[in-house]
Amino acid sequence: MKELESLDRYSHKSAGYLKGVNNLVFYLFLISFIIIVNIFGYSFINIREIKYLFIVNILLVFVFYFKLFGKYWHPIFIFLGTLTLFQGGLIIFGDYDDYSYVWLMGANFSLTETAIRLTFLLISLSYWFTLIGGYFGKKSIVKDKNFSIYSNHFLNRIKFFFLIIYFLTLPFYVYKQLNYFSFFLKYGYIAFYQTSDYLEQVGYIPRAISFITPLAFLCFFLLERKKKNILFISLPFFIITLSLLFSGFRGSFFTFWLTFLLFYKQKFNNHISYKSLFVLISIISIFGLMISLFREGIQINLIDIFNNNPIFLFFKQQGVSYYVTAMAIEFRHEFAPRIFHYLVIEPFLAIFTKLGGTPGNSFATDLMIKINYDGFLHGYGVGSTYLAEAYLLGGIPFACFFSFVLGFLISRLFSYFEYTTIFNKLIIFTFMQYIAFLPRDLLFMPLAQTVKVAFYLPFLYVILSLVAELFKGVNE
Repeated sequence: MKELESLDRYSHKSAGYLKGVNNLVFYLFLISFIIIVNIFGYSFINIREIKYLFIVNILLVFVFYFKLFGKYWHPIFIFLGTLTLFQGGLIIFGDYDDYSYVWLMGANFSLTETAIRLTFLLISLSYWFTLIGGYFGKKSIVKDKNFSIYSNHFLNRIKFFFLIIYFLTLPFYVYKQLNYFSFFLKYGYIAFYQTSDYLEQVGYIPRAISFITPLAFLCFFLLERKKKNILFISLPFFIITLSLLFSGFRGSFFTFWLTFLLFYKQKFNNHISYKSLFVLISIISIFGLMISLFREGIQINLIDIFNNNPIFLFFKQQGVSYYVTAMAIEFRHEFAPRIFHYLVIEPFLAIFTKLGGTPGNSFATDLMIKINYDGFLHGYGVGSTYLAEAYLLGGIPFACFFSFVLGFLISRLFSYFEYTTIFNKLIIFTFMQYIAFLPRDLLFMPLAQTVKVAFYLPFLYVILSLVAELFKGVNE
């Protein structure tokens, strides 16, 4: 009898497994077909009509996301969203003149038809290969129970320790943010890229200590399981970080709190609410537009913003990173020979920031010099994008391969996150935060920011080890 029950359970498991495999094969077949349609469609459809293929493509990507990942929050979902914002916003809400003529930072030239078609294809393929890589990545989980050997009593003590560190370093963080905001009010946003006076004004030691504040905050958040405790600590810190937003650094502010939301959802309720998602996008769009006007010294008129649909305006405004991808394709012969040099330097740019602003060391810098040298001298820049640099490195095939690896890595780390130590969680959180900005940033910037965080972790690790030994002695 027991053998029959065991055989029955095995049969059910086998049937479920085979059904899952069949569904996967079916979805992969459909995606492969869509990719082929993309390749031929972007080659032959009228150049003025290809945006509609692009829009259908994005809609299908999100339909397949919900089929493969379910109606749940996942870093792949956030990445696909920021990819749409930074690379697709201008295409979706603009017209042919918007995506065929480059006006970014005074460039003023028309893209060739070949460059436009290849750019559309490159962005579209990146969606699909990231999605496929993400699905395969989420199927594998590696468990590391190193931190789980500690008792709840000890973990509560550790949380308390990080909370103390947070409050001790918070005055330095507030001091730094107020100085930065004061500098912004006095000299404007662009001055941050023209001089390092604001860094010297704060001083090295206060800046170093202030960097510990968000790390300690995140350690407490990642260890805490009670909503009310998290909200009690998070709300004041959110208010403090608004100074970062009002100083013009929208990307740093939004990506940090968007990543915070991702892991908050993972803790308590991972379900995606379409209503809440719409509210979130609306809030980001409205505040994003307001901050853009504020940092440019333009009077904010809320009536005009709402009359012109803030979501459409924000997506079109942020979608200019499409131009960077297009220019990488247009001028590949000029920048491809230097791409290895760019990529070797990138992992260190979060610590040695001045390296990136030196001609010859960064694709973003060299591209700005090419299209507007006077603008470069005044501190302006076009930014970069992982698609542009991946294309420079190996064309569309390598960009697709990189997108697949990126999706796989994102999902693998997200699955690994639940089972690893607090310091690994910090590394993964940082990596995820800057992955969200990758459609508008350097190829290795997530790695660079992770290196910067890792630089501060030994200090925290030594103190944590001392506390662990102290409590070990008490328990004995």
